Amino acid sequence: MRETVLVSLCGFGVPCRYHGKTHKMGHELYKRKKTEALREKYEILPLCGEQLGGLPTPRPGCEIVGDKVISRTGEHDFTAEYQKGASEVLRLCRIFGVQKAYLLKNSPMCGRGYGVLARLLEENGIRVYDL
Repeated sequence: MRETVLVSLCGFGVPCRYHGKTHKMGHELYKRKKTEALREKYEILPLCGEQLGGLPTPRPGCEIVGDKVISRTGEHDFTAEYQKGASEVLRLCRIFGVQKAYLLKNSPMCGRGYGVLARLLEENGIRVYDL
């Protein structure tokens, strides 16, 4: 049985990003078969933490400000939704025995080292890699 790994859903070219479009890098990774290479080696658990947190697509773009996730306009605090989504992804990772995550960088959810999900996974012993 192959190891199951978490992969950012947008890494497969799925238009789940905040603006409702395909992530440029995700599309390129998919086109260049990088995600296909992961599929050949692992069982894939493709998820979007922002959607699992209850946020719609499209949704306001956000950034990390201190310990909060704030819309780029500064009008809304989405910290609770991001935390909910990250917790749900972690719950699913535990169910599927995930020990590695391949996440797209430069995201307030998935950015390695600072994203809400990336930090939660690392704090719980799941290794996070940039996709």
